[in-house]
Amino acid sequence: MKVAFLSAYDPLSTSSWSGTPYYMLKALSKRNISIEILGPVNSYMIYMLKVYKLILRCFGKEYDYSHSKLLSRYYGRIFGRKLKKIDGLDFIIAPAGSSQIAFLKTTIPIIYLSDTTYDQLKSYYPNLNKKTIINDEDASLIERKAIEKATVVSFPSKWAMDFCRNYYRLDFDKLVEIPWGANLFDDIHFANKNIIQKNSYTCLFLGVDWERKGGKTALKAIEYVRQLYGIDVRLKICGCTPNQKILPTWVELIDKVDKNNVDEYQKFIDVLSNADILLLPTIAECYGMVFCEAAAFGLPVVATDTGGVSSIVINERTGILIKDPLDYKHFGNAIHKIISSVETYQNYSQNARIRYNNILHWDNWAKKIIEIMYEHKNRRIK
Repeated sequence: MKVAFLSAYDPLSTSSWSGTPYYMLKALSKRNISIEILGPVNSYMIYMLKVYKLILRCFGKEYDYSHSKLLSRYYGRIFGRKLKKIDGLDFIIAPAGSSQIAFLKTTIPIIYLSDTTYDQLKSYYPNLNKKTIINDEDASLIERKAIEKATVVSFPSKWAMDFCRNYYRLDFDKLVEIPWGANLFDDIHFANKNIIQKNSYTCLFLGVDWERKGGKTALKAIEYVRQLYGIDVRLKICGCTPNQKILPTWVELIDKVDKNNVDEYQKFIDVLSNADILLLPTIAECYGMVFCEAAAFGLPVVATDTGGVSSIVINERTGILIKDPLDYKHFGNAIHKIISSVETYQNYSQNARIRYNNILHWDNWAKKIIEIMYEHKNRRIK
């Protein structure tokens, strides 16, 4: 099996798209297949589109140049020329590749990977409503053409897959749900977490966007637990800074961690290892790699049931999911339910780690992707 890994990002860097292409490529490279890396793409056109984006922002408009028809056609030409130089390709794998494959002229089967589609995003994320009309039309067209061109479209969540099937009226055999893994360099040694005889508990709030990840609700939830139940629960905030100047003494702030830095990566590991619960009352979340990472450490999760979160966190098995991201009392009571029972805590923790081992691991994802490619290849031979 010979495949092209096609990405406008640098798939050898963990800073591109939260490192997801890097971990996909790493997992595929462990398998007995040949991989040709196509990307990244750097050109004057991207620079010019960035300038245009800044100009539009001065007029209160947002412009996503990565979904412009101009850039998509350019990608089609660039990658088309690259593909012609490679013989014997069986498949093209394109993570977050709608713009790269929409105008790509090739007969090679394509697996298009994404956590959502533009048409789903624009009704889910409020800031997308600020786009220019032309850009909105371009983005929708590009997404539709990419999906039509792909042989297989794979999402990590049922939320994204169901929308895609209904909105684009796709056949069931074209769509596949394969959960993604935790973006961690190495497998984490798991020791059973224990809360017996603990006098203090740590809830971890991990994210770069304080508002969207539900930071205010997290603060209120912890305060609610402390006041109502008299339990010493603390909040550790990693990756962002709250927009309020004075914080309670039970809050600890940790700067955003650069996983590419060895020392900071170890700090990231320590933060997750020492937490008792991952608390994330997120307002919007397409998937949420942080939930996969929490599972690797056996961390029970208290989060919002939104977007693709429920494809990672199983309600009442690996955590508790809550419908309303502003209902801090519900979040607080969920925290109390988990930490007030040693048996409940250990069940959630062990279930989370089992789910990581069996499902939320990049090796499992790669195994299924390769099975799909061989299945389609065998069909063509017959």
